This record gives sequence, structure tokens and C-alpha cells, in this order.
Amino acid sequence: MDMKDLNELRGEFEQMQRQAMNQSCEDDSCDMDTPEDYPDYLRAIYAEIMPPAKSGIYFSRWDLKRMAQGLDESFAIDVRERMFKNFMQWVATPDDFRAVIEQFSTNMDMKCDMYKEYSEKYPASKEIFDVKIEKAEKSKRYFEKVYKEFFTE
Repeated sequence: MDMKDLNELRGEFEQMQRQAMNQSCEDDSCDMDTPEDYPDYLRAIYAEIMPPAKSGIYFSRWDLKRMAQGLDESFAIDVRERMFKNFMQWVATPDDFRAVIEQFSTNMDMKCDMYKEYSEKYPASKEIFDVKIEKAEKSKRYFEKVYKEFFTE
């Protein structure tokens, strides 16, 4: 089989997949853009805090579970995004959100302390960990911004 035949086969297969997807979604049951019952601040927080590239901190599934337990909440280990939504769904008042901010801040501080320890033990890595610590501090300020925008105004 030569490359032209392989590309034609790939194209036919992709077309078949698109047709199958369109047929299974005719009743709009798989519409990915349906709004959820979460306020916009959850999407904003998930987009700005959860990616380690933006916040400098990786929040694992276990981190989310421990933070929730710190607030007397519990949920099963699942996909991080679903766990985040489960963790945030009980936020109804400014005090609830303040408690969430405290849990995230405590977790960030704990990880930043580890980063500082690593940068002291391994001085060549200091600039890498300093960037992560700076991002974590920006993330904490972002939480405060979200709190002011959504819960105090």
C-alpha cells in the first residue's frame, strides 16, 4: 500500500467518523456548548488557577480531595475538572468562597514552601522555582480579584 492509498483510506475513515458523530448528535444530546449551572467565576478560576503553567502549582486530584475535606466536604476521586466542579458547587455565600480561597492559599503556600526548600538544596534550580512561586502569588491575588468582583459588588 503506498502513501496515496493510505491518505485516501484515512480521509474515508475520518469522513465516516464525522457522519457517525453527526447522526448520533441529531437530537442535540451531545452538544458541548450547553451552559452549566455554575457561575462564570468557576470557569474563570478553572482557566486561571488550575493549569500549572498559569498558577505555578499543580493541583492534583488528591489535593482537591484534601482541600474539600478541610471544609467537611467529600467526593470521589474523578477527573480533575469534575472534582473541581464538585468542590466548588457548594459555594453559595461570600463566606463559603472565602473558605475555598483559604484552602487553595494554604495548598499553594505548602507547595511554595517545598519549592523554596528545593531551591535552597539545589541552587541551580532556584530561577525555575522562583517563577513558580511568583505565579502562585499572582494566583492568590487573582482569587482576591474574583472575590471582589463576584461576592462584594
